[in-house]
Amino acid sequence: RTPPPMTTRARPDLQAWTAHCLAAPMPVLADTAELLESYRANEDAVDAHLLGETISADPLMCLKLMAHVATLRSSRSTTDPETVTAALVMLGISPFFRAFGPQTTVDEHLSGHTEALQGFHRVLRRAPRSAAFALAFAVHRMDHDAPVIHVAALLHDFAEMLLWLHAPALALHIAERQRADATLRSA
Repeated sequence: RTPPPMTTRARPDLQAWTAHCLAAPMPVLADTAELLESYRANEDAVDAHLLGETISADPLMCLKLMAHVATLRSSRSTTDPETVTAALVMLGISPFFRAFGPQTTVDEHLSGHTEALQGFHRVLRRAPRSAAFALAFAVHRMDHDAPVIHVAALLHDFAEMLLWLHAPALALHIAERQRADATLRSA
């Protein structure tokens, strides 16, 4: 596959960035793509819990699923599902596999952009670590929303991940400026 063209100029505002990212392809982690294809081969043996564990380990696939399910919300529904498993139960296993065919991987998407791939993986390493800490604190506090807190922490850095995926030159520029001035934040 030919990787998509990367944006090299900053968008003027949040709405423009949102529109750009919504139109851009969203790759997933290679392990996720591989597992989803193995599950697809034996779809009848897959349940929402098994699929949810796989998706919850990949912030990008988690984001794709939650965004997809949000677009399907009926007018009678008062809230969106807040966890991956709830989203899968609402969507269904077969409809999930119909909606999400074979997935492009991050490595394929960023082929030829070695520095961007390294930057993406630096951000990615934080996601499961912070999600695990958030879940542990929530469980310790006996918070009934522990699964929701886990998803929120997992997706906390998704904007920075999207920048590395769709505007690697800009992400590298930000990283260089932060190395030069440790007080700069990525926000």
